[in-house]
Amino acid sequence: MILMDKVAGDGKGVGPYRVNVGMEYRTIRATVPLIEFTATRERLEFRARFGLGMLVGPWRFEREQVAEVFTTPGWFSNRVHIRGDHFEMQVLTFSPEPLLLTLEELGYPVDWIMRTRRYGNRHGSSD
Repeated sequence: MILMDKVAGDGKGVGPYRVNVGMEYRTIRATVPLIEFTATRERLEFRARFGLGMLVGPWRFEREQVAEVFTTPGWFSNRVHIRGDHFEMQVLTFSPEPLLLTLEELGYPVDWIMRTRRYGNRHGSSD
């Protein structure tokens, strides 16, 4: 689970897309703005910004590892799922469009149709 704080970057598509987020991945949990999320054409990266969290990670996922990016509704916001072989990250956001558009422009497989539930598990088989 990732909570978006704000979008940073030059807005021109020249540098990497960066945003400070919170994250839940396996046993790691961090709130906003403890994690920096960076997206480039080559990879996605999650890196701790402060304290002891800097001793773990960063978590990098090459573009080839990302199987799908999609949204589902949540209680107070929408969720953007970033799923691949053996991992799934979630971004919680009120407006997922900027993140989806950026990832799509960077070449990630984005599905714009909001799903009513998560399809399949982390290994691609259905529930």
